[in-house]
Amino acid sequence: MIRKFAAARFAFGVLTLGLFATAPAFAASDVSNSGAVSNQAVTAVAAPIASAQTASLISGAIGSALSSGLGGGFGGSISGGFRISSGPDGNPGASLASMNGRDSGRAAGSADKKFGSWMQGSYASVENSQAGLQMDGNVYNLVGGLDYKLSDRFLVGLSLAYENLDLTTTFNNGSTKNDGLSVIPYVGFQLNNTWSVSASGGYGMLNYDVVRNTNVRGSFDAERWFVSGNLNGAYNFGRWVVLPTVGVMYLEEKSDAYTESTGGLVVSNTSKLGRLSFGGNVGYAFEKVMPYVKVVGEYDFEKNAPVALGNGTFSNDDKLGAQLGLGLNFFGAGGISGNLEGAYLSAGRQDLDVWSVSARLRATF
Repeated sequence: MIRKFAAARFAFGVLTLGLFATAPAFAASDVSNSGAVSNQAVTAVAAPIASAQTASLISGAIGSALSSGLGGGFGGSISGGFRISSGPDGNPGASLASMNGRDSGRAAGSADKKFGSWMQGSYASVENSQAGLQMDGNVYNLVGGLDYKLSDRFLVGLSLAYENLDLTTTFNNGSTKNDGLSVIPYVGFQLNNTWSVSASGGYGMLNYDVVRNTNVRGSFDAERWFVSGNLNGAYNFGRWVVLPTVGVMYLEEKSDAYTESTGGLVVSNTSKLGRLSFGGNVGYAFEKVMPYVKVVGEYDFEKNAPVALGNGTFSNDDKLGAQLGLGLNFFGAGGISGNLEGAYLSAGRQDLDVWSVSARLRATF
């Protein structure tokens, strides 16, 4: 009897040891075996990139509208009106634009042009290399708007934004794709010759198509809203121009519940992000163009909790990051202005690389 009991206890111990030995393998696959967790993990990475890109494009457009419409000069991805004028020696020099339309707007031929239209597009390459959450792909944003100057200092506008996301989610042998449209009203106000404020808020509808574990498919709708505000400055030191900025953005994206192709129910999910940004551009002004360097820090004061990836690991929870960029503002005849920029958007973000290029063209009439 004693021998039989010992043998049974030994067999139970071997079985228990085997279960514990294989447990990490099951834990490691939790994120890929759950549609809800997979979507939550992908949204936590992708939604902030797409939304921040849209908010940045709108902010840049407002800056361009204020500076080109009110000051007859440049506006970049960070606003602040200034124009190129002739100095006492007759040579072109950079000067802060007076917001008095009689002094600057009319001299630039834009005081009587109340309307402005613009179009801006961006492309971002995304790669997340964290073990258990590897993904890579592209995000495209196209935004266009129309605004109207209620006065020399104040404008209102409305924009439409299109978003396309295409990610290969290696961690779950799948993919995530979306298309969406957003409606975004915006306002801009020039406080004085140096500082301006801008604000925008948007609501968008998106459609997602997802695949995991090669052949488990699903489609669902999501809605996203965001608000964004910025305080922007403009200082010049000879031809050197410094454009400081402080901004805040908050977004929420809620996805609907859906049924996967295998019959599994995936519950709804809400992703949140609150982000404070601070930094600016430093540029050197020529007569019609201004190349610049951009450095903008980011602090995420609210975001979703990290996603459990299995084996006791979680998705990264970086609260601090930065954007580093090079760009060119230009201003042409007839109220035409524009911007080109390339940037690294994920400095300081662990295991995340996001590179972007963008271009904007604006006309007043």
